[in-house]
Amino acid sequence: MNITELKAIYENLLQPVFGKQLHIDDSEETQNWIAITLDKNRNDFYLSLYGTNCVYLYWCSECFIFAGHRKELVSSDTFGEIVYEGDFDAERLPYLILSLILQLKDCEFISKSETIKGKTPSGYDDIKEYTILAKPENRKRSAYQLSNITIVYVI
Repeated sequence: MNITELKAIYENLLQPVFGKQLHIDDSEETQNWIAITLDKNRNDFYLSLYGTNCVYLYWCSECFIFAGHRKELVSSDTFGEIVYEGDFDAERLPYLILSLILQLKDCEFISKSETIKGKTPSGYDDIKEYTILAKPENRKRSAYQLSNITIVYVI
């Protein structure tokens, strides 16, 4: 799969959910980088695709990192960010991202806590579990778990 095919997959997945709010900036596509804004002009909910196996998802000033090269990241790369520690491949990644986006959509960030569970194989970064408190806009939701990331909804 190449970046153009990946862009089409994300567009097909996100367009039904975000409609006219969705904006895809593919001006850097030739360099394997695409920005997708989910809230049009607010720029508070967006993602950056870096090739086919690395996505940074930004929501309410928080950054979720999904990186196929996770073992190469060090603490200065991940400090303050939420790093997904589960396995994925390039074909599955868009669906993981969509799943998380649907959980974060129409929610307000309340807080984040993290617990260190170990070290990466290089020893240069911590493996963490994250708990995010979020306030949904209009309905009660059950907690959501995605590998080492848990979202708890508060009213």
